[in-house]
Amino acid sequence: MKRQELQVAALENGTVIDHIPSAKLFDVISLLHIEHMHSAVTVGYNLKSKKMGNKSIIKIANRFFSDDEINQLSVVAPNVTLSIIR
Repeated sequence: MKRQELQVAALENGTVIDHIPSAKLFDVISLLHIEHMHSAVTVGYNLKSKKMGNKSIIKIANRFFSDDEINQLSVVAPNVTLSIIR
Protein backbone atom coordinates (compact mmCIF):
# COMPACT_ATOMS: atom_id res chain seq x y z
CA MET A 1 0.00 0.00 0.00
CA LYS A 2 1.14 3.51 -0.77
CA ARG A 3 1.38 5.76 2.28
CA GLN A 4 -0.67 8.93 1.99
CA GLU A 5 1.14 12.12 3.00
CA LEU A 6 -0.14 15.60 3.72
CA GLN A 7 0.82 18.10 1.06
CA VAL A 8 0.45 20.99 3.54
CA ALA A 9 1.35 20.86 7.26
CA ALA A 10 -1.37 20.07 9.82
CA LEU A 11 -2.91 22.82 11.96
CA GLU A 12 -3.62 22.56 15.70
CA ASN A 13 -5.77 25.67 16.21
CA GLY A 14 -7.24 27.95 13.57
CA THR A 15 -9.09 27.86 10.26
CA VAL A 16 -8.57 25.81 7.11
CA ILE A 17 -10.05 26.99 3.81
CA ASP A 18 -9.89 24.03 1.45
CA HIS A 19 -11.04 23.25 -2.11
CA ILE A 20 -10.34 26.78 -3.33
CA PRO A 21 -10.23 26.86 -7.14
CA SER A 22 -6.61 27.75 -7.92
CA ALA A 23 -7.75 30.64 -10.13
CA LYS A 24 -9.51 32.17 -7.07
CA LEU A 25 -6.72 31.78 -4.50
CA PHE A 26 -5.39 35.33 -4.70
CA ASP A 27 -8.94 36.75 -4.68
CA VAL A 28 -9.55 34.89 -1.40
CA ILE A 29 -6.23 36.09 0.06
CA SER A 30 -7.09 39.69 -0.83
CA LEU A 31 -10.71 39.47 0.35
CA LEU A 32 -9.78 38.14 3.79
CA HIS A 33 -6.68 40.41 4.09
CA ILE A 34 -4.52 37.37 4.77
CA GLU A 35 -1.40 39.23 3.66
CA HIS A 36 -1.77 41.48 6.75
CA MET A 37 -2.18 38.70 9.35
CA HIS A 38 0.43 38.29 12.06
CA SER A 39 -0.25 34.61 12.76
CA ALA A 40 1.24 31.74 10.78
CA VAL A 41 -0.34 31.23 7.35
CA THR A 42 0.28 28.23 5.11
CA VAL A 43 -0.77 28.42 1.47
CA GLY A 44 -0.85 25.50 -0.93
CA TYR A 45 -1.32 26.41 -4.59
CA ASN A 46 -2.17 24.11 -7.50
CA LEU A 47 -2.25 20.95 -5.38
CA LYS A 48 -3.51 17.73 -6.95
CA SER A 49 -7.14 16.94 -6.15
CA LYS A 50 -9.19 13.94 -7.22
CA LYS A 51 -12.35 16.01 -6.85
CA MET A 52 -11.20 19.19 -8.64
CA GLY A 53 -8.15 18.27 -10.72
CA ASN A 54 -6.17 20.91 -8.85
CA LYS A 55 -7.00 23.10 -5.89
CA SER A 56 -5.57 25.53 -3.40
CA ILE A 57 -5.72 25.56 0.39
CA ILE A 58 -5.08 28.16 3.10
CA LYS A 59 -4.38 27.31 6.75
CA ILE A 60 -4.37 30.16 9.27
CA ALA A 61 -3.21 29.57 12.84
CA ASN A 62 -5.21 31.06 15.72
CA ARG A 63 -7.66 32.92 13.46
CA PHE A 64 -11.41 32.43 13.11
CA PHE A 65 -13.58 34.34 10.67
CA SER A 66 -16.79 36.26 11.31
CA ASP A 67 -20.08 35.38 9.61
CA ASP A 68 -19.64 38.47 7.43
CA GLU A 69 -16.23 37.32 6.22
CA ILE A 70 -17.54 33.82 5.54
CA ASN A 71 -20.46 35.24 3.54
CA GLN A 72 -18.05 37.32 1.43
CA LEU A 73 -15.90 34.24 0.88
CA SER A 74 -18.91 32.26 -0.35
CA VAL A 75 -19.50 34.85 -3.09
CA VAL A 76 -15.93 34.60 -4.41
CA ALA A 77 -15.51 30.82 -4.00
CA PRO A 78 -18.88 29.21 -3.21
CA ASN A 79 -17.71 25.59 -2.99
CA VAL A 80 -14.84 25.93 -0.52
CA THR A 81 -14.72 23.81 2.61
CA LEU A 82 -14.20 25.83 5.79
CA SER A 83 -12.91 23.86 8.80
CA ILE A 84 -12.51 25.25 12.30
CA ILE A 85 -9.74 23.48 14.22
CA ARG A 86 -9.65 23.80 18.02
